[in-house]
Amino acid sequence: MAVLSNAHTHTIFCDGKNTAEEMVLSAIENGFVSLGFSGHSFVYPDDGYTMKPEAEKAYIAEIRRLKEKYKDRIAIHLGLELDYYSHIDLSPYEYWIGSVHHYEDPETGKRYAYDWKAEHFGEMLKEAFGGDPIRLAKTYYHDVTAHIISSKAHIIGHFNLITKFNKQGHFIDEDDPAYKRVAGEALLDCAATGAICELNTGAISRGYTDEPYPNVWMLKLLAEHHYPIIITSDCHQKDRLTAAFPEAEELAKACGFKSVMRLGRDSLFEEVPLI
Repeated sequence: MAVLSNAHTHTIFCDGKNTAEEMVLSAIENGFVSLGFSGHSFVYPDDGYTMKPEAEKAYIAEIRRLKEKYKDRIAIHLGLELDYYSHIDLSPYEYWIGSVHHYEDPETGKRYAYDWKAEHFGEMLKEAFGGDPIRLAKTYYHDVTAHIISSKAHIIGHFNLITKFNKQGHFIDEDDPAYKRVAGEALLDCAATGAICELNTGAISRGYTDEPYPNVWMLKLLAEHHYPIIITSDCHQKDRLTAAFPEAEELAKACGFKSVMRLGRDSLFEEVPLI
């Protein structure tokens, strides 16, 4: 593999299954040159998957400890998955992934999660958007773009998350020109900020989708415009740290990429060729 790194890694400090040190040891075992941690930033009201303020302090301290302990074996980077609804101090972090997980209905105040359960997504589509998937897509991609721009995110997180439960096309016609126009324009606007779009294999490894985030036509669009990508596993347990990485590299090449970005040993990001 050319990647030998992961920038999107969760631990028991949020909704991950393993300790940070277990993740580091797994990365070393896999021959990684670098590993980035990206705990979920606190969102109020707490849904149980984000880092509460006291957990965030412990998280920062632990990643810094591991960074020093393993500095001769692997480069460790302190990152964050920054949610659209979070308001926290970013100064401790080396990088952050900009992600939108929720929609809050301005009329009712009810908050929906885009990626929790299929039936919950269907409820949101019906209640908040009148069953109109294009209206939902416009809102979601508007928020993604606004978040990437305002937060100055380094990485664009699981760009088309609203398709997580759409494997059978029940919710969104992803071939609809109207949908592709909305999503495509947002993707290019996000990439134009300099943020790197992640090719996220997490939903594949967990059996939700057959394609990564973003999907094939979106990856081809990025390649056509010469925007970079970074392959990540959105890992929540140590044995999935490199989930679908070989397939992701082959897909990236098939979509027109000659190289990908990864977290570096001597710099935050570095470009590596796809062999």
